[in-house]
Amino acid sequence: MNRCILGILFLVGNIFVIPAQEDLSLSQALEVALSQNYDIRLVNKSVEVNKVQNTWGEAGRYPTVTFSMTQGNSISDQSNNPTSFIQELLMQNSIQGGVNMNWVLFNGFRVNANKQKLERLEQQSEGNAALVVQNTIQGVILAYYQAKLQSEKMVLLKDVLDLSREKWEYAQLKQDFGVALTVDLLQYESAYYTDSTNLLLQELAYKNAIRNLNMLMGVEETRSWKLIDKLEVEYPTYDYNDLKNKMLSNNQTIKNEYINLEVLKQDIRLAKSTMYPVVAFNAGAQASSSSFKIADYPRASGATLNYFANFTLNFTLYDGGKVRRGIEMLEIQNEVNEIQLEQLQNTLSSELLSQYDFYLTRLEVFDLSKEAFKVARKNFDIAKLKENSGLINSFVLRDIEMAYLRAGLAMIEAGYNLIESQTNISRLTGGLVSQ
Repeated sequence: MNRCILGILFLVGNIFVIPAQEDLSLSQALEVALSQNYDIRLVNKSVEVNKVQNTWGEAGRYPTVTFSMTQGNSISDQSNNPTSFIQELLMQNSIQGGVNMNWVLFNGFRVNANKQKLERLEQQSEGNAALVVQNTIQGVILAYYQAKLQSEKMVLLKDVLDLSREKWEYAQLKQDFGVALTVDLLQYESAYYTDSTNLLLQELAYKNAIRNLNMLMGVEETRSWKLIDKLEVEYPTYDYNDLKNKMLSNNQTIKNEYINLEVLKQDIRLAKSTMYPVVAFNAGAQASSSSFKIADYPRASGATLNYFANFTLNFTLYDGGKVRRGIEMLEIQNEVNEIQLEQLQNTLSSELLSQYDFYLTRLEVFDLSKEAFKVARKNFDIAKLKENSGLINSFVLRDIEMAYLRAGLAMIEAGYNLIESQTNISRLTGGLVSQ
């Protein structure tokens, strides 16, 4: 038994023996996450790719110019060929080169449609990046305050444990003098073991919360922080109609859906462009030089230079209605996307209303929980005095102590829940990214 007690004392005594901690505010955590979060870094690369692609050259405005060159050599030994007109060693060398340009002059305004689609795709990638940033900001905020929540719980549980240790040690001292009841001693001992276990488990919850915060920030999972921001923040007064208007104009998911509609409209334009003729221009120059040598006779050489310029016209007269069916399917898909946009707006409006109600309710719950904790703490202080005076026994004190603990934990949870609702409202109204 003594070894068990010493083991618990050692573990509990070392709970707060942790590596050197750096101060970390929420704003600092967000700053680190925005520069080091892996999801943000990956999506930023996608934005860079779309920026590189968004050019007139990629859209097809400019001509394609190619250069080619061929060098050939041949030797033909006809000296032992009686059927050959020239029975000598024949050598021939040649080189040909050319420059060729292909330029599509008109293809049903496809170039403009391509360029606008590339611009929309760039906007789409930026919208996706903004959504990732928004979700990361929300995740870091909640992870920061979740870690703060676990830290506050740990402090509260440590206070309870300190009292249990104090009462147990005092009861042991009284027993040594023969004035303590065994039942009280056992009650204090049991409370000490229970509170020690709760604190150990709470320490694990705190470590996991810090580890999750580190993961979102993109730093080493072993980093240790001292969270300096308080769990209680400013809680503004909201107007639902104002929130809804902000959501419809600033919500990032809705913005992205509008961009998706614009991308599809450009796909429709591209499909319609195939119904127009394609006019292309092809021009170039080809040069060749060759030399011919027969046995020991002097080498003979010659060169040619040719130019050409051609226009081509291609027009699909009939393809079984394939193009029109493709356009019709895209237009139907556009209608589907518009319906989905309406559905999204309706869904987000409903979610916003739920979060708004949550916020108001949790605001009241938080105020009530603070008052309840004040009462529980006052009652607990009085109970400790009464127990010291012998007016109440250890069982009554323990019940009051547990009521104090439950009230404290409920207040801490209520504070976090209120921050969660406020963060969700900011996300829905686009406030996280704009801030």
